[in-house]
Amino acid sequence: MRRLLLLSLMPLSCLAAAPMAAAQDLDTTIADALAHAPALAAAKAEEAAAKARLDRARAESNPLLRAEGSVATGRIDNGGFFGITADDTTPLALQATAEMPLYAGGRISAAIDQARGGAKIAGFQAEQTRLQTVVRAISTYTEVLTARKLKIRFDQLVSELTEVERQAGLRFKAGEISSADLAQARARKAQADAGQARAQGRLASAEAAYQRLTGKPAGDLAPLPALPHTPPTLDEALDLARSSNPSMRQAKAAVDVARAGARAARAEGLPQVGAFAEAAHVRDQFFPGYKADSVAVGIRGKWTIFAGGRVATQTRAADAEVDASEARLRQADQTLTGMVIDAWTGLATTHRMVDATRLQNEAATEALRGRKLEAKVGSVPVLAVLDAEREAITAEAALLEAQGQNLVAAWQLNALTGNIDP
Repeated sequence: MRRLLLLSLMPLSCLAAAPMAAAQDLDTTIADALAHAPALAAAKAEEAAAKARLDRARAESNPLLRAEGSVATGRIDNGGFFGITADDTTPLALQATAEMPLYAGGRISAAIDQARGGAKIAGFQAEQTRLQTVVRAISTYTEVLTARKLKIRFDQLVSELTEVERQAGLRFKAGEISSADLAQARARKAQADAGQARAQGRLASAEAAYQRLTGKPAGDLAPLPALPHTPPTLDEALDLARSSNPSMRQAKAAVDVARAGARAARAEGLPQVGAFAEAAHVRDQFFPGYKADSVAVGIRGKWTIFAGGRVATQTRAADAEVDASEARLRQADQTLTGMVIDAWTGLATTHRMVDATRLQNEAATEALRGRKLEAKVGSVPVLAVLDAEREAITAEAALLEAQGQNLVAAWQLNALTGNIDP
């Protein structure tokens, strides 16, 4: 029994042995999560598609070369017109056309700007997904470490209380303690069992989440690293977020896309002019033995003079979309400002929580040490030692939670400011 009680004096760093050389660290976990995340893979694929659409829009300004042809077999009977008798024919027609847009009223440039904005939006979405995945990986990593440490302590406490309950039963049978003392021992054992069950469930859930996120089981994990560098002031954090946050940059790009859409709508009412060159080779088309070869070079234009209000209504809709996108940009700025302020204050709060829970943990550890010394000389019962052990576990759990929340809060603030290097 004394040996079991002495075990609880050991610091947690001794209970959780030093990580093996092959232990996974946080950087490895983040890399695994990024490589395994389906949402990130989908975002990158959408970014690639958006870049392809940009290339497609740019290609509209390039020359276009078409070739068409047909060949068949048939019979032409002109009814003796011009003295041409009926005969079997093999109609053949070949045509090649080259076109080059000279003026499109701004349609092509507007389409390029829209596609460029779409590519930017897709890229910012991929970056936002990456940042979210990084924060999730850090949160999951800290949760696994915390759950493992808590399970070790509750396993130890249950082992101690199992022995205490057994000895209390023997002493009760011998008439040394009352039934109330036995009931207290059993109550503490049941409470420890409940805590152990919660710790086991929490650990199972954390490790399952880790495997879902990274595609690998959680092996030996290295201790939590130091906090990352964060913006030193709230104003700097807000300025950095407004310039670098992917969601904010998406909203800005959406405004550019909407403005390009408005230009495209207005361009529908303007003429289009292009240069062309055509060559044709025709045989047996109108009467047997017919031949025609032609070459033409020129300029072709098109202009819809009256569209029945189609262009005007389309322009009004595009202008309204510009207004809406600008409003969404203002809303994004307000939302981001609130989130950065919350993250900043949350980080400051977790800093204070770590300091407070560290003092609480040190005090609980010192109290437990004193109770153990008192129990050795018989001045307090063993149950008092176990109560102090329970309080020490609670204090240690609070410290572990605070340290994990502190790390996640720092990374969350950096994610909002776009300050996480790939």
